[in-house]
Amino acid sequence: MTKPEEPISLRVALISEQRSNYLELGYSQENCAALTHDGEIQAVLSTLKQLGHHITLVLGVESLVQQLATGKHKDWDLAFNMAQGFHGPARESQVPALLEAYQVPYTFADCATMALCQNKANTKADIVLCHHGIPTAPFLVIPANEPASSAPKFTTSGPQYPLFVKPVTEGSSKGIDTFNKVNDSAELTSAVQELKSKFPGQDILVESYLPGCELTVGILGTGEDSRVIGVRELIWKNSTDSTSKVDGHAQLEFASRQSKSSTENLLVYRDHDLTHPQIQAACHVSLDAWKLLGCRDAGRVDLRFDSNEPDAIPNIMEVNPISGLLPVHSPLPGSAESNGISYAELLEAIIESALRRHPPATLVNGSS
Repeated sequence: MTKPEEPISLRVALISEQRSNYLELGYSQENCAALTHDGEIQAVLSTLKQLGHHITLVLGVESLVQQLATGKHKDWDLAFNMAQGFHGPARESQVPALLEAYQVPYTFADCATMALCQNKANTKADIVLCHHGIPTAPFLVIPANEPASSAPKFTTSGPQYPLFVKPVTEGSSKGIDTFNKVNDSAELTSAVQELKSKFPGQDILVESYLPGCELTVGILGTGEDSRVIGVRELIWKNSTDSTSKVDGHAQLEFASRQSKSSTENLLVYRDHDLTHPQIQAACHVSLDAWKLLGCRDAGRVDLRFDSNEPDAIPNIMEVNPISGLLPVHSPLPGSAESNGISYAELLEAIIESALRRHPPATLVNGSS
């Protein structure tokens, strides 16, 4: 990794919601599943300070609005954006949009890419992944204003049972439980009804279920400078009794919010050799999607194979232009660490990538 000759000291605004604040307001754990852990904020803050930067902590979009309105942003060289947003179908785009309006340079994707990737159906749509030949499971969308009983009409070219049903703009496995995989129209109606109840006003994505292994691909960089820094397979275990067990636990088929947040380590990661042919295919597809969607600096692409056969095809499930940065726990820093990139080096590389777009004019002799 190329480093500047002298350390660069930046005035950085670290922007993030704080999960504990929303829990104290009475929101549920599921409501807050995508929000940043307090420990994650502290880890990024302390590491950026160790790298020599001066940090202003900005806790969410409301605090950012106040800082912008009073002109305090004029003291920032860069915003390090960790904000997931909380309200609205394009919530991840809100902070980038404000920063663009006030011409504040920032890390990670712009507001247009954030809004596009937030909506899984739009990401997959004919004008994006499908149009460019990037594999993704056949799908259709049940609009929010349609009743759950209006079962879709399937064709041979569309999604086929078994199907997987999920809210179209949620992340962190919100709304995902054992009911999401459906095998017939009755189960489909029930699953759609459950999701409409949990996420009123939100479209529902229905796609062919992908039975192969699930991977998350960590990516660092922007455009042609993007590269894969690690690939992890997601493996889930269940503490319930079963005849088919791994390490004494029944094997689950996919992640749920509960399995991700459990203290029983129901979700484990297995790092993969990047030279394996199937892993190389996954890396290739992930990088194609990353570049096509305009993602920047660092993030993840989640995919599943369409079978467990040697010639299985990796299908894009979701592109994450903003990714968790909790040390050890989050897949992106975990993948980086497993491939020789320390947490500090990862954050440093993210900032270096952002600075290639916006070199701070105020830097003199390595300091602001």
